[in-house]
Amino acid sequence: PLKVAVAGCGVVGGGVLTRLLVDPRYQVVGVLVRDPSKPRDIDCPADLFTDDREVLLARKPDIVLEAMSEGEAGHALIRAALEAGCDVASANKQAVSRDPSGLEALADAHGRRLYWSASVGGGAPMIETMRAARQAGQVVAFEAVLNGTVNFMLERLGDGAAFGEALADARAAGFAEEDPSADLEGLDAAAKVRLLSYEAFGRSPELAAVSRDHLSDETDASPAVRQIGACRRLENGELDASVSLTDQDDALFLELRGEGNALKVYGADGRVWRCKGRGAGRWATTESLMADLGEIVRARRAEAGLT
Repeated sequence: PLKVAVAGCGVVGGGVLTRLLVDPRYQVVGVLVRDPSKPRDIDCPADLFTDDREVLLARKPDIVLEAMSEGEAGHALIRAALEAGCDVASANKQAVSRDPSGLEALADAHGRRLYWSASVGGGAPMIETMRAARQAGQVVAFEAVLNGTVNFMLERLGDGAAFGEALADARAAGFAEEDPSADLEGLDAAAKVRLLSYEAFGRSPELAAVSRDHLSDETDASPAVRQIGACRRLENGELDASVSLTDQDDALFLELRGEGNALKVYGADGRVWRCKGRGAGRWATTESLMADLGEIVRARRAEAGLT
């Protein structure tokens, strides 16, 4: 079996670990967490847990699945794993959006693979859709519902729920973190806009250049309001990026329910690409990360001359 290490054991990391532990094709050699002594509801040997990145990589995993919540720590782990000769799949948009071109160059320099489809869109194939659009011609703009937690809360607010009630419901459903500020302040969506911009245009706007609306108890949330992450290439070549709370009349976004995510990509020739799917929760993103793992395994087998 292939040796796999998991970084992060929260909503997504815990889901991935649960799947790996019962799959005979994989041997879990380590799990990177902040507190190895913390009780967890996963039947996993305690000696697999470590809070030391070097200890994790010393166990010589073939593949690292990165699902940490911290951008800086996740970015550092991805770099270290690639340098150690591991293939990597990441669900950490804060980590990969920091320097996607640098990470790709590092992966190429070490002959390794780096996948990040799970970092945007959950169960909606947004990275794949954007790559298909770019391959077909020049992309001029995109817009998307990128945060399942906020979309879930906006639906509850549109139904008349109070802000605190909508947030509590999002937590109870497993969508909102204990500290939901990254979702509510548009930082989560902004990181995804930056990564999609890299896929669309080959470069990303600086985080500070992405204007962001905040969702709060003062937001006037009619049933048509959606949080839309968008970026377009201006005539002078600059990128105009935003995360805004706006009334929608586009059926793709208006018809989204609960934690749904959706993407709309505009080509220079007038063509439009669309995709949608579940954008939050343990299993939507777990399945996306496991799909990236499957792609890595297929590539490794092909490289080794196996079918």
